[in-house]
Amino acid sequence: MAALADEMNPDGATVDVVVPIYNEEENVPELLRRLRLACPAARLIFVDNASTDRTCELLSAEPDVTLVRHATNLGYGHSLIDGVRAGEGAKVVMLDADLEYLPEDVPAIVEALDRDDAVYGSRILGPDRGDMGAQRYWGNRFLTSLFNLLFAQRMTDIYTGVRGFRRRVLDPDTYRRMGFDYILELTAVTARRGGRIGEVPCGYHPRSRGISEMNHLREFVKFLYLVVYHRLTR
Repeated sequence: MAALADEMNPDGATVDVVVPIYNEEENVPELLRRLRLACPAARLIFVDNASTDRTCELLSAEPDVTLVRHATNLGYGHSLIDGVRAGEGAKVVMLDADLEYLPEDVPAIVEALDRDDAVYGSRILGPDRGDMGAQRYWGNRFLTSLFNLLFAQRMTDIYTGVRGFRRRVLDPDTYRRMGFDYILELTAVTARRGGRIGEVPCGYHPRSRGISEMNHLREFVKFLYLVVYHRLTR
């Protein structure tokens, strides 16, 4: 534990936690509290995607938060790219803001980045996979298996909402997908370039507050097209 704390010290090998956020004022206080407890020395970078509630007001009042604001809704992927650009940590963890994924899992991802270039939190390996629901569970397993087949990987949960990267494997100027499909492009580019993609178990609690932005059926269909596209075109 001491070694992990040293690793997350801003004076040494730093860690950036990048959180894309949109209209999450109900979750901001708890999210910040839990992030500070889980990774007290990490740099917290929030990228607001033109929220219309008090999200920015709450975050702006926090001196330890770096806030990047978009005047218009530029998309989930664009928010993550801008968050990466705003930091300088040797390791970057991307975490959804809705508390479906647990801030407490961030340290395990940071630690696993010592051996892998990218580390994804897997709901399938974690204790709460039953909370995904049958449709989402089997849809995710199918899409991840297809990706594994085409990109020679052994992942279990490609569309997780918590993942980490060594900064040196990230190239913000490479990516073209600015929505949720950015995650597929990011993963495909990492795999194609020979990056080592590992996984750690993560918790998953379906959101109890606010409204999800993702249309899962639409993203499923888009994934089927894009996973083949990324395999054949690069």
